[in-house]
Amino acid sequence: MAFWKRSTSPQEEPLSSEARRQRLWERALERLRPTLPSDSPSWVLGETFDVENALVWFEVVMRIGPGWVRRRYRYDGEVDVLYFSGEVPFPETELDRLPSERIA
Repeated sequence: MAFWKRSTSPQEEPLSSEARRQRLWERALERLRPTLPSDSPSWVLGETFDVENALVWFEVVMRIGPGWVRRRYRYDGEVDVLYFSGEVPFPETELDRLPSERIA
């Protein structure tokens, strides 16, 4: 006969929605960093969060080969996977309009 032991350690308080969002974003950036080019800047833009389902959608402007692109990503925090969702060309003339505080 098996008996269940009660945990003697203090119960962890559930994270607030903002804390869960911040943790989810940090994990998404951890997965994104290895995909960014090291020889040119990249900007992370337009995050959208679904904290209840542990999902984040965002875009990244980066240099790929001779030109610039805007890539779309989805991060699934439930399985800790970053999904690439496509890319479109980004005009080099628009780079000066990107916010400097959003450089990855």
